[in-house]
Formats: sequence, structure tokens, C-alpha cells
Amino acid sequence: MINVRILLFNTLLIVSCSNSLSVESLNKNEYEITQDSIMKHIKYLSSDELEGRFPGTRGSDLAISYIVDNFKKYKLLPMQDNTFLQFFDFSDLKREKFRVANVVGLIPGNENKDEYIVIGAHFDHLGYGGVHSGSRDIRSNEIHNGADDNASGVAGILELAHKLYANRDKLRRSIIFVAFNAEEQGIYGSKHFINNPPIPKDKIITMINLDMIGRLRNLSLNVSGTGTSPYFNEILDKTSSIHMLNIKKNPEGFGPSDHASFYSNNIPVLSFFTGGHQDYHTPRDDWSKINISGQKKVLSMVYDVILLIDSKKNKPKFTEAGPQSAPATSRIKMSVTFGFMPSYTSTEDGLGVDGVRSEGPAGRAGLKKGDIIIKINNVAIKDIYGYMDVLQKLKPGESSVVVVLRNDKEIILNLNH
Repeated sequence: MINVRILLFNTLLIVSCSNSLSVESLNKNEYEITQDSIMKHIKYLSSDELEGRFPGTRGSDLAISYIVDNFKKYKLLPMQDNTFLQFFDFSDLKREKFRVANVVGLIPGNENKDEYIVIGAHFDHLGYGGVHSGSRDIRSNEIHNGADDNASGVAGILELAHKLYANRDKLRRSIIFVAFNAEEQGIYGSKHFINNPPIPKDKIITMINLDMIGRLRNLSLNVSGTGTSPYFNEILDKTSSIHMLNIKKNPEGFGPSDHASFYSNNIPVLSFFTGGHQDYHTPRDDWSKINISGQKKVLSMVYDVILLIDSKKNKPKFTEAGPQSAPATSRIKMSVTFGFMPSYTSTEDGLGVDGVRSEGPAGRAGLKKGDIIIKINNVAIKDIYGYMDVLQKLKPGESSVVVVLRNDKEIILNLNH
């Protein structure tokens, strides 16, 4: 039996919604996103046939064709030269340069059609892995299917495109959908898009990013960029309550995904992420491990977020929330390496450790998978950027004192490099 208190609580939320477009009206759609429709996309995009979707490969081209076919099916419009493809130059691991493409489609708005909300997700992944690919299984040459990262996000934008087109008469503004290429290699696709936009850059009022939304646990959803506009907290609080999701807010707009390219250009952003897991960047990130009911719940909330942002008469005001670029030190060639795989999905202060090379300096010093590095030579480490800043100052043949958290206890390690 439905809990009466919960039903009354939700009813009050709907009635008290101050926007001209109520949440009740958002849920009356001609097309409903289903678990089967989401899973159909994820299964294909993360199948062995696509061989890990590394940019420029046959598998990547198959992914592009699939996305284009669905954009056409859902009646999105091409934006440049009557094509859905936006080409740019890319260099692979062998430094061979070739052309790859983003996929871009449009649903025109009505009242303010010259203002745009961009909804994006990257479709590339790591191919067969290997050294310097980003794989956490460094010696593996198996297909990295990337079901959560990021077939889940692409399935998300495809289903949102379908649903928003079906309800296009509700749209005040135009919606641009972008499947970004070459995110794993350095967010190249989103950088190219924002540097060569098909519409004036200042007409983009918000960018919404979906990256790894297929592993919802304990109804906990991470949202970054919440501080990039004063609008966002109220909208997120309303929609998360209605969909019974627990939101973990990160106000900063810069992070390791495509939303960073937009935030760096003074555009408000929201990036949705269901959290890291042990299969991240390994051959084990397969469709069978997707929480499909959880992803449907996430997409239902994101859909409501989009319509509530769109329904505002005034566009969201941009607010700077944290640095707008990675520290320059991250581009400096390091003369010292510790020999471990940092976690790019940790939400706590410090730098998580996802894997350790046993014969490397960190492995010999006793660093373990699951440790959290909090200090190096008495310098506090809050994230990957702080770590890189310290690392570029170290010299071969010297040693460092590394403090880690292990099972909530501080451990001191002496690391020779």
C-alpha cells in the first residue's frame, strides 16, 4: 500500500510549485521513457561489436551511425550544412591524426527559440585498453565496453530527445543534443563544440551533462555545478523530492567531464553522475550491471529539471563556482611518478587510490587500493590537481612522506622516488 504521508507530501509539493509549469503537468507525456527502451540503447552501444568505441575506429563509426539514426527517428534537425556531424581533428595513442565527429541535433523551441539548452553525453570509450589508454587494468587488451561509461549517458540523451520532441509544444527554448567524441582522451569533443558552436555561444543558457548514470545506489545521485546559477538549488530540491532521490551537491562547475568546457566559457552547468565503482575503466563495465530502474528514475528527474529551467522567463544567471580551468601544472611533464591509479570518481577530500603497481614506488612503500592520500610532505592533498601540483616539484632519487587514510586511520608511508 502506498504510504499516505508520502502521497500527501508529494501533493503539497506539486501544489506549492511556484513555476508556471507545474511538476504535475511535466509527468503527463505522450511518450514515456521505459526500462526496455533505455536498455536497448545501452546493450547495443556497449556490445562487443562496437569494440569499446575508441575515436576513429569502426566501433566508433557504428556508434555514430546509431546515434544519427535515432536523432532522425526522433525527428531532430541537423544544425550545420544539413548534417548531424561536427568534425574535428584527433590524434590517437600512436599520435596519428585523423578526423572524428560529434553528433549534434536540434529541437526548435517556441517563444524563445534563439536561446538554447544543451544536453550532452560522451559516446567514446577506451577501445581495447592498454598502456596510456586510461584503463585501470593496464595489462589488459580486452574490449572495454563502457556500459556505464558512457553508454548509459548516451541512452539518456536519446530517450530525453524522444520525450522532449513528443512534448515540443511545451518548450519555450530550443534544445540541442550533443553526443561528444573523445571525452576520455581530454574532453576534445566538447572543447571543439564550444569553440566552434553552431549558434552564438552567449545564447546557450545552460548545459546539462550525463556521464555514468547507470549505477544508482541507495537512491543517491551526484550533481555537480549546483553553484553555477542561483536557480539550480531550488529546482534540484523540488525535483529530487518528487522523484525520491537523495542529491549530493557539488557546487563547482569544473570537473573531469564535458560540462567543464561549458563552465570555462561562463555557461551554467549541471552534471549528473551516479557514482564510481570497481568496474570503472575496466573490461568489466558491462550492460548486465546497469541498474536500469535506477537510470529510469534519474532520467525522469533530469527531464523535469530541463523543463523547469526552460519554463523560467529569464535565463539562469551564471555564477562562478570554483576554478574555471585545470591548474597549469597538470600540463607539465613530470620527472617523478608514484605508480598508482588515482580515483577520478571520489567525492571526498583527498585523492583516492583505485589501483597500485606493486613494483612501483607507491607499491614498494605500502600504498594500497582503497587508500586516500591526504598529505604529501606536509602539503594537504584535496584532489587530483593538488596531487599533480606537488608531484611536478619532486625530483628523482629523493623521498616523500605520504599520509593516507586507511579504514579511517592515518597511516604514514615513506616513498622513495
